[in-house]
Order: sequence, then structure tokens, then C-alpha cells
Amino acid sequence: MNLRRGRWTVAFTLLVLVLLLGATPPTAGQAQAAKSYFPQTGHYLGGSFRTLWESRGGLAIFGFPVSEEFVQKSDGRVVQYFERARFEVIGNGNTAFAGLGLIGTDYLRARGLGFPRVAPVANTATQRYFPETGHTLIGAFKRYWEGKGGLAIYGFPLSEEITEQLDDGRNYTVQYFERARFELVGSQVRQGLLGSALVPCQRRPGLPPNSPPNGPLPEGNTSECNALPNVVANGRVYPNVSIPGTVLGFEARGYQPNEPVSLWLNLPDGTTRGLPYQAIAGGDGYVLIGFRTEATDLLGQWSLVGQGTQSGRVVLSPFRLQR
Repeated sequence: MNLRRGRWTVAFTLLVLVLLLGATPPTAGQAQAAKSYFPQTGHYLGGSFRTLWESRGGLAIFGFPVSEEFVQKSDGRVVQYFERARFEVIGNGNTAFAGLGLIGTDYLRARGLGFPRVAPVANTATQRYFPETGHTLIGAFKRYWEGKGGLAIYGFPLSEEITEQLDDGRNYTVQYFERARFELVGSQVRQGLLGSALVPCQRRPGLPPNSPPNGPLPEGNTSECNALPNVVANGRVYPNVSIPGTVLGFEARGYQPNEPVSLWLNLPDGTTRGLPYQAIAGGDGYVLIGFRTEATDLLGQWSLVGQGTQSGRVVLSPFRLQR
């Protein structure tokens, strides 16, 4: 069958935040500045948000953009969501800067979750207590937090290590921070896709290449979501972490009954690779297929994308290859 490739492949004070985040003032006419297009999600990145993304870890830390810049209705702030973060313009006028939103805090609030403080413990080489939030940091999560940006990127811990069932139905050891959720997969630490979980549904759909918006978009209303056929949704690749050269499963819902679904892979180096076949959704719009990675495939963060050929619905399913 023919494969159709997708076309859009507080802490303390503002001063402390500026220093910690390496923030940069938004430039005048930020939206008109040169923007990078990410076909993996169909979104653009430019201006001071692009500077912050590139200077503080880029794809490995924040993931791909999953929205355009838009004006948040709740407070009038310009924000942009990424797979693992939310960027914000903080402040006004000459004091404004691009910084990181408290997406971990917001995720817990949206779920109605909170965690009691624990008793203080002495700081050692293997554990650290944070009196600001009353939680500790140990082991692999401590090493990851310290090695990938610490307080400036992730903020203070909001929980101890806990066991939580994630979207793939499996239980993982996780820990919440003001700006992240750490997840332990075997002996490896990864960051949860909290940005993908919280981005407003009406701002998820991608835009075509060579058509960047002229400025921040309005947030819009959730009533728009059902009218958007190509909303980017999350599917599931399992196992979510595997070695190259293995057979993986992909499942997704929400397609039209019996709809052909085109499939392609987004590689860690920014390229794409189409699968040599289409999937066919069942009568209930459900897709379940297997696919194989190659033994020589790159290590790192991948995703499988399934786009309905009739509905335009796009399902994005991240997974990771590692040895």
C-alpha cells in the first residue's frame, strides 16, 4: 500500500529566577523572528523561547513543542508547551524574560494530588533534604536532577519516590518536582510527558510547513477541540523502552471505523522513516499492530506517528531505544 508521509512531521525572586534559568528577555517582534519548524509535531519555535530551549538542554530535556505560542486566558501570559515543559514570558516590559512554568505543580493540582512533608534528614553524598518543600532526593533521581540542571530546570521536589501506574498500565517508581516528573525505567531515569498531558486540546493541532503564525495565538476554547479532526493525541508503543532490532507494539484509538492509517517513525536525529504498510482501524476505530526496529537504529527518543487518511487524526506515541 502507499504510505502518505505526514506534512508536519516560585523559587525566590525574579532576579533569582533570571539567574537560575539563564533566561533571556523576549525580543521585540519575537513572533516575526526566525523560527524553526518541527515536522514531528507540526509546531514552530522562535524568539526567546527558542533561545531558552537551545541553551538549557533542547530536545533531550524539554522534548518537541506541542503547541504554538499562545496567550493564556487565565493570566494573559504568553506561553508555549513542550512534551516535558511549559515556557512562559514572565514579567512585563523591560523586566520580562522567558522562563519555565511550574508544570509539575499544575499537573498535581489538576489531578487533585498532594504529598505530606517528611521529617528532615541530614544531607549526605547520597541524599538531600529540601526544607522549602519538605521532601528528599536520593539515588538515581538525585544524580539525574544534579546532572541535568537541578533547581534551575526542575525546581524543588514535591513528593518522595512513589509507585504510580502510568499510561501504559505499568507501575513505575516516580517523583514529582515543581517542573517535572522523573520516572525510573529499569536503571534509567526519564522525564514524564507532563506538557503533552496539560497542553490545551485546541492548541495541539500542528500547522503546515512554511506557514508560521505572525504572533502568539489566542488560547481559544475547548469547544473547538471536537471540531478539529487532526488533534494530536497520545497512543502507546510497548514496551516503551527497548533495544534496537526488536518487535514493538502500537495501539491507538479514535480513528474512523475501518479507516486506513499511515505510519511513520520520528528518529532522534530529526529525520523520519515511513513504515512500508498502512494499518486499518477496526470497526471501533481501534488500531493494534506490530512493527520492528533495526539492529543498527540510533539510540535515543523515538516516536511512532499514525495519521488517519480520512479523518486526518494524528496519534503520537513516544518510545525509547537504548542498550
